[in-house]
Amino acid sequence: MSHVHSIPSVSSASTGNLQTACAVTALYLLPFPALNFGVSFTLADVFLVTAVLLNAPQLVRLQPFQVPCLLAVPLFVASTLFDPDSSLVELVQVVYIWGFVVPFGWVAFVGLGMRRIVLIVLASAVTNAVVAIGQGIGYLPELGNQHIINFGGSFSRAAGLSLKCNSLVMGLTPCLMLIPLLLRGRTRLVVLLVLIPGLLAAVSKSVVFAVPGVLWYVWHEPRRRGVAAFLCVLALAWVVQGEGITGVGDLWHHFSDVVTRRLDRIDNSVEERIELIRISLDHAADALILGFGPAGTHVRVSAMTNNTVHVYYLGVLLTGGLPAALLSFTGMGLIVTGLWKHRQRHVCLYVVSHLLALSVMTALLVSFQVLPFVVGGAILAQVSASTVASRESERRGLSFSSPNYAWTPSR
Repeated sequence: MSHVHSIPSVSSASTGNLQTACAVTALYLLPFPALNFGVSFTLADVFLVTAVLLNAPQLVRLQPFQVPCLLAVPLFVASTLFDPDSSLVELVQVVYIWGFVVPFGWVAFVGLGMRRIVLIVLASAVTNAVVAIGQGIGYLPELGNQHIINFGGSFSRAAGLSLKCNSLVMGLTPCLMLIPLLLRGRTRLVVLLVLIPGLLAAVSKSVVFAVPGVLWYVWHEPRRRGVAAFLCVLALAWVVQGEGITGVGDLWHHFSDVVTRRLDRIDNSVEERIELIRISLDHAADALILGFGPAGTHVRVSAMTNNTVHVYYLGVLLTGGLPAALLSFTGMGLIVTGLWKHRQRHVCLYVVSHLLALSVMTALLVSFQVLPFVVGGAILAQVSASTVASRESERRGLSFSSPNYAWTPSR
């Protein structure tokens, strides 16, 4: 009797390798919206779309957090269609972000595994921070349509590979929550010591949202007292000894000058933000069913303030209307609660930290702004599938080896 051995399909293996390569590339490049084609569609989006389509079987496996997000899509589209100020470009952007990236972007990364996802996210953050530091001290220029603010000295407000300074802070801040998942203590400390200067290079008031991430890292360090003491000594040495080191003293003075100028404007900045919120809330009363669309929202708010809404949640409400906003936020909330339920504390707080940072951000039709939700959705889908498989095996009386999604740092 002849035995027929099954041979793995070469085309199937090639497709899997290509999907993984596209997913890894997309995940690494998504925090770099400065690498775009002159519009909100970036180089990373090319790889993201490809990675999702190559993992098409996952598209039919609906996750609970997808349901409210998908229900919100027609409302966002209708709000844009009824907006006389919106063009075909805004409509395509709305369909892409709210109809594809938010509900289906997780499909691209669900096969990578949690460990690899975390490593890529942090590697991308380190790259962004290094570029920001280089821009801050004047060694690297603006990229494309970036907006870097120079106050006339040798230190500028950096944007890294983001579009603006605040976007850089929004991109780096949540990553602090993932540092404790790195296995080596020295690696964790090095990543922190790169991300902190990168955040400071933005000279943004939003950097206050990074404080919980730093405390979270210190708390989870096996040698937390030694690390905390080292960080304090390092900061003190930078301030005190910088005067005696060629170049460092000048850099410190220029950086301090920029910070001082920013602090001098803090009262005006707060007043401007409060006024923007007041005007946005006035318009929100007319967005109880449908919103004004992305262009219409900008026109209405900027007509009175020469600015736009700097609160993401108000921006989403005005753009798509109250029902669309509530449905979208429900989907995001399901990701947070699902991760917490499955004991993915670090990833859960990664998403929560992003939610906090969004409270001072403009709602943009760009994929990097929803990246933590996409990452959180992918990891939630992984652990949910693992839990279901484990319960099914127990029901049948079989042994099941679950992947170790929640690993702890080595001591």
